[in-house]
Amino acid sequence: LDEPLGALDLKLREHMKIELKALQAAFDTTFVYITHDQSEALVMSDQIAVMNAGRFEQIGTAQDLYYRPDTAFVAGFVGDSNRWTGKIETASDGTLALRTDGGLLMRANAHERHLSIGDRAEIFVRPEAIRLARSDADLAHFDNRLSGRVTSLLFNGAASRILVQSTQGSPEIEVTLPQSGEFAGIGRGDAVHIGWSGDQSNCFALTGAA
Repeated sequence: LDEPLGALDLKLREHMKIELKALQAAFDTTFVYITHDQSEALVMSDQIAVMNAGRFEQIGTAQDLYYRPDTAFVAGFVGDSNRWTGKIETASDGTLALRTDGGLLMRANAHERHLSIGDRAEIFVRPEAIRLARSDADLAHFDNRLSGRVTSLLFNGAASRILVQSTQGSPEIEVTLPQSGEFAGIGRGDAVHIGWSGDQSNCFALTGAA
């Protein structure tokens, strides 16, 4: 199946995803599904192959690629992520602290065990892994915490997000917006605190770093 849903409008495309899954189950045979639409790949597939420069970067389930990427390319390519680069300051027992190029100290899991102090590396954090709060005290259990202001609202229904400019000078951070509660009516200029766990930060060696 080569881009089978590419010419369909949104609602029909969503309906046909269900129909194709049902057909595949009914015929009990393998479908090779080629698509540039990541949503289709994640929804339709039992196994996904991500290619880069003519070679396979990773083959696995949608959950493996999304939550447990093997490489920085897969972490940045599959889905949306916030990305920081910097230098590792501490590393032990599978965890590390990285000082970003903007001066922030971030903690993460080391997905590459050979990373050591002084290495250049990059961290990826999913927008939905970041929590919003009105005060830093509400995020005390998170390894990483920042304060800032909302610079933009990206409304997309259930998938709405905001951009937060940190007071510590970090690039704008994309955060998934809760659909209910105190942040449902958040707007530009509002002060917020954000936090996330090091367990949800994927860190890899920076390719080509000096």
